[in-house]
Amino acid sequence: MLLTELPMSITVVNMKSPTWLKSYVEGLDIVPNTKYRSDCPVCGKRNTFSVTDNGLQRLWYCYHADCNVSGRTGVTLSKDTSKDIFTQRQQPLSITNRFSEFEMPDTFVSVGRSLDAELYLRRVGAYDAYLAGAVDLRYDVRMNRVVFLIREERKVVDGAGRSLDGRTPKWYRYANSRHPFICGDGDVAVVVEDCASACCIYGDACGVALLGTSLLPDHIDVLKKYRRVFIALDKDATDKAIGMVRNLHTHVPTRLMVLRTDLKNMERTQRHEFIRSHLD
Repeated sequence: MLLTELPMSITVVNMKSPTWLKSYVEGLDIVPNTKYRSDCPVCGKRNTFSVTDNGLQRLWYCYHADCNVSGRTGVTLSKDTSKDIFTQRQQPLSITNRFSEFEMPDTFVSVGRSLDAELYLRRVGAYDAYLAGAVDLRYDVRMNRVVFLIREERKVVDGAGRSLDGRTPKWYRYANSRHPFICGDGDVAVVVEDCASACCIYGDACGVALLGTSLLPDHIDVLKKYRRVFIALDKDATDKAIGMVRNLHTHVPTRLMVLRTDLKNMERTQRHEFIRSHLD
């Protein structure tokens, strides 16, 4: 019988896996319907251990050629319970459900606990926003990431973690919220790709990070509340930026902000002058 054909009530562990690995995987703080990547607890190889949590079970595997530990943890579900869970997954998330699906991991600590985290924030121009309390940040000691907490109606609904040691993915989304990351306030929004870029323009405009280059309906609902919107994606995403301007312009006055250099890579004075030249 193939591994994927086994009933969910059975726990399968690769013959090479130590007996304690199942308990280790079950104890990981992983948000349902997400993936987790880390150093392998068995062979110690860097960033080779992958765990997938689909909300019902966890599957793990080490990608290193000399290890390959793998297995599955399962739960016993009645037919009716399984049907209820499947039905719930087909329904749009209500605001209440989106709020309740994210719990702050106990691995989140103060940014001040990591010198690398502070140096990163200074390097990308986000430190001023952090000091001013315009952004809520944490340091994830387990994944070695600066975490930008994402709020919706003042509730923390997600987090976006930026790797500090080169591990992939560079940006990791901790939950399934579709809400953008917002830094600052005001009636003018500058739409960018990542959280660091949204923070570096603090004091000049409200930074709204899409956490990618796709404009979702949830993003539009947020952006149409502003008086003016500027799209400032990276140069290689100019075509997508133009499309966003067209889509948003029916809801709110929107213009393109053409970048030659990423906002977070500009010197502070240069960035301030560049943004003000568009806003004035």
